[in-house]
Amino acid sequence: MFLLQSDIFLWDLSIIILIVFLFSGAVACLTWTKRHPHKPLQKFLISIAGLLSVVSCCLVVYGSFIEPQMITVTEKVISHPLSSPVKIAVISDIHVGAYKEEEFVERVVKRTNALLPDIVVLPGDFILNHDSDLNDLRPLKNLRTTMGTYAVLGNHDVGEYETLLGKRYTGTDRGERISSALSALGVTMLRNDSKILTLPHGKIAIAGIDDIWTGHADLTSALAGIDPTVYTVLLSHNPSVIDEAESLGAHLIISGHTHGGQVRIPGFGPLSKLPTSLGQEYDQGIFEIDDDTTLAITRGIGESSARTRLFATPEILLLQTE
Repeated sequence: MFLLQSDIFLWDLSIIILIVFLFSGAVACLTWTKRHPHKPLQKFLISIAGLLSVVSCCLVVYGSFIEPQMITVTEKVISHPLSSPVKIAVISDIHVGAYKEEEFVERVVKRTNALLPDIVVLPGDFILNHDSDLNDLRPLKNLRTTMGTYAVLGNHDVGEYETLLGKRYTGTDRGERISSALSALGVTMLRNDSKILTLPHGKIAIAGIDDIWTGHADLTSALAGIDPTVYTVLLSHNPSVIDEAESLGAHLIISGHTHGGQVRIPGFGPLSKLPTSLGQEYDQGIFEIDDDTTLAITRGIGESSARTRLFATPEILLLQTE
């Protein structure tokens, strides 16, 4: 859906203007070099400018319309003493709406099922801007696991997000509607709550909190009653939860929210400031917080703000404990 929704119109218009500007610049450079063949130095410099315009134009087109439709699987091994190995597939920041529709979600589900996960976790941001797009999440009912699918809400799910026109907040009722819709698809919602799952040898706890930006996250309630000897996975949409000492009661914290920066510079990292309190280095991947706690941040599969992803391909994160 291109240029058809008011929330994304300015973003898409900006992309079109940028493509036209870069393409026009390349044409202008080519025209100049043909008209001034006897000025070698100027011709060389103008040719370089034209080449940069062509490359930049190609990157904008690729990042806006090609890379966001890709799906990659990133496999990571988490070394923690578990009596039975567990495969956890992580699908975050789906952001159904103008950029991601039902067909894309269906592709993600098929790719996830092929990984044969024991558990699937969904760390929030199911929609972009409108809960009227919830029907695009229907393929999630086809997720196949041996131990269930678990989810928490993200900031977009409760209507708290940034737009070109400023910050928006639509209230928590939307979070309730999204929770109900996901529950109807067979997803277990963890709203400051936890579940104890039985492994062939031992147990594992899956806990989850509401998004910390809402002020409704309650780590104490989420982790209450869990035996400290039980391996505990905490779902928090925003990885900034590690600033809270209580979160360190979990062995593995799984988050999304960052999108990996969405646009990255190879060898440097995210182009824009990440929406967390942790700094730019906590963009994506696995981080050892202390001897007992690991943080896993996925760059997710959807986009917010602009439809662009560049060097930050949508990913399904597969965590294998050993």
